[in-house]
Amino acid sequence: MVFFPMGNVRLKVIGLFMGAAMLVGTAQAQGVVNPHADEPCGYATVLQQLEQQYPGFKASYDQQTQRALQLDAQKLATQTLSNRKKKISDTLYYYDTVYTIPVVFHVIYNVANENLHDSLIISQLAVLNRDFNRLNSDSVKTRNIFKSRAGTARIQFEFAKVDPNGVATTGIVRKSTTKTTFGSAGGGIQDLMKATATGGDDPWDPAKYLNIWVCDLSVNNQDALLGYAYPPYGHPSWTSGSWVADSKQGVVLHYKVVGRNNPRATGAIASSNMGRCAVHEVGHFFGLRHIWADDQYSANKCLVDDYIDDTPLQGIGAGFTCNLGGNTCIESKNDLPDMFENYMDYSTEACQNLFTKRQVQMMRTSITDFRTELPIKREIITRMRVFDTVVYDEVLIYPVDTETDVVVEVRNEELLEMVDVQFFDLLGRELTELVALKQNETRFDTQTWASGYYVAVLKRSSDGKVIRKQKLFVD
Repeated sequence: MVFFPMGNVRLKVIGLFMGAAMLVGTAQAQGVVNPHADEPCGYATVLQQLEQQYPGFKASYDQQTQRALQLDAQKLATQTLSNRKKKISDTLYYYDTVYTIPVVFHVIYNVANENLHDSLIISQLAVLNRDFNRLNSDSVKTRNIFKSRAGTARIQFEFAKVDPNGVATTGIVRKSTTKTTFGSAGGGIQDLMKATATGGDDPWDPAKYLNIWVCDLSVNNQDALLGYAYPPYGHPSWTSGSWVADSKQGVVLHYKVVGRNNPRATGAIASSNMGRCAVHEVGHFFGLRHIWADDQYSANKCLVDDYIDDTPLQGIGAGFTCNLGGNTCIESKNDLPDMFENYMDYSTEACQNLFTKRQVQMMRTSITDFRTELPIKREIITRMRVFDTVVYDEVLIYPVDTETDVVVEVRNEELLEMVDVQFFDLLGRELTELVALKQNETRFDTQTWASGYYVAVLKRSSDGKVIRKQKLFVD
């Protein structure tokens, strides 16, 4: 047992880590309901029998136990649990879906320099597959505070093999144009590259292909706009002003920043030569906002978030820098620096290396709810995840000084939405409903609980398996 001294507070916690098979339930025995029949440790059953034989025993026992704990508090507080001799693991099998997206590149060129070689287009597709699936070698640069938040999108991109008419294709379409640039001197976006009638190339069915137009976006020979994309029509994280008709759906890229080591990326855009402008824009195509939510011109830049739970609140974009110590929004609780590693920031491409798990969730939801016809393949695969019981010990249950609350704290964010908690008395009666742990701290008010012992039960959400029990004393 481990006792956590809390002074003169109402709750004290005794760590009682019993076997994973320990359950709080009921079973029939000789016509009497035994609330502890599934419990291999018969502690509660013994107490119940002694109380029946010697009325008042339980109250006296509780008082003696509490006094003993108080006498030994200082001694026990200095002790640490020894390492277990044998690691105990649980294996969870679950099904996952990998989406394969067909891509067509429309290369629109006025001069030969804009007509990119196939090798650059091929390398661009490789970058998308690498970065969306966290296969990038620079993932090791993710700071430790964010590593647990990094996710893999399980989205694959491949060149379209058949065009809308059923004709075999390489997935690369080249079209000469009389327009010297598709950039707008007024700073707006005109989408002229998306129609043959305006000097561009008509999209292939936007519901079934990811169209990527590659063209000159410069204005007065200045490389200002490097790319853009629209979110799915009707996406709740965007205003209606951001939605466009299907004919304009897709991604547009400045020809100088397409692919890895594009020799045209020079001068002010020399750092944009890793192909990550496309990663950023395809993120928009799947519903992601900029990590700072585009409120940089507001009086309070920290009021609006990007609707993503696991990206820190951020006030402005990185401004094509990599200042890993930057923190533009100070939060009163769980404050973190700006996540400049994120592909949806305006940091340098050498700085970017991750999408978060919640960003991944939003992109996949965009496929299942908005771009439903886009994948040409939905590959169902079986994955295995092994959980060591030490991981579950990163869920802490403890009282709060001067309050009547019990806090359930999840320190390992990978366990969020994967573990549930429920409180019982020693007779197995429910005090609370089964509650999913969806945030770092979940509180329970014990004001109405009678004085005595209670049990917190942690269960795995996927199958309801009990993975840990912890005993509490309410004074």
